[in-house]
Amino acid sequence: MKRNSLAGVVFDAGNYAGLALLAALMIVPFWSVLVSSVTAPHLVMEGAIRMWPKEMTLVAFKTIFNTPNFVKVFQNTVIITVLGTFISMLLSVMLAYPISKKRLAGANLMAFAVFFTMMFNGGIIPSYLLVKSLGMMNSLWSLMIPNAINAFNMMILISFFRTLPEELEDSGRMDGSNDFGILFRIMVPISMPILATLTLFYAVAQWNMFFQAVMYISNPDRFTLQVLLRQLLIVLTSDAVASSLSEDVPRIGVTVKLAMIVVSTVPILLVYPFLQKHFAKGMMLGSVKG
Repeated sequence: MKRNSLAGVVFDAGNYAGLALLAALMIVPFWSVLVSSVTAPHLVMEGAIRMWPKEMTLVAFKTIFNTPNFVKVFQNTVIITVLGTFISMLLSVMLAYPISKKRLAGANLMAFAVFFTMMFNGGIIPSYLLVKSLGMMNSLWSLMIPNAINAFNMMILISFFRTLPEELEDSGRMDGSNDFGILFRIMVPISMPILATLTLFYAVAQWNMFFQAVMYISNPDRFTLQVLLRQLLIVLTSDAVASSLSEDVPRIGVTVKLAMIVVSTVPILLVYPFLQKHFAKGMMLGSVKG
């Protein structure tokens, strides 16, 4: 049905204007940070910021990239993001699928156990003692295993699996598939929208890993990117050691802080285009029932 009436045109124009304004509210601040990070430090300190860099310089990024162990730390962050996300998704799928089957004895009890962890947990000290007793201190495994499953993501996945028709399982069994075959050959392929959405959630959480890294890691070679950037920020605020990084650190400190935001944000943003197609569908799952 064509909307050629004046009311329809006004409605569409209002929608486009609102969406454009919303997009600007999200894009402009980040663009401002990006422009400021490559602008001459003295202009940033004077507040002479424009929508395009003036006296463009990469000194702030050079300061970050020249930080000792930066390459190693960046590699650690990529490892825990990729491997940690894979482990989280594998465990989440293999736990959520059987729990979603009410015919399974104890399924409701296990679902309650998952939900219970959303409300209550042991706390910091028991978690630290558990990781220490397992011998995972100063290991990247301490950043992937203890928080491998997110209870909220689990509840979403369980609810989704319960909406899938049981006839799919029956057809799989008629073809001779076992439970693992049904899960990975039938259920997983048709669940890509929700799986892509949860993959993005897990990947962002792993990439931004900070508190656990500070608590479990003391070896600089095992630091994550967020921890290294925090240490660099502390160094920049200390005049006593600032000269060890750059002759102009006191002046470039403000641009380095902005460059930190770019360095810690852009890599994970590059993942989104590959998941956007499924992510848009996954966010709508459950909102409309046929």
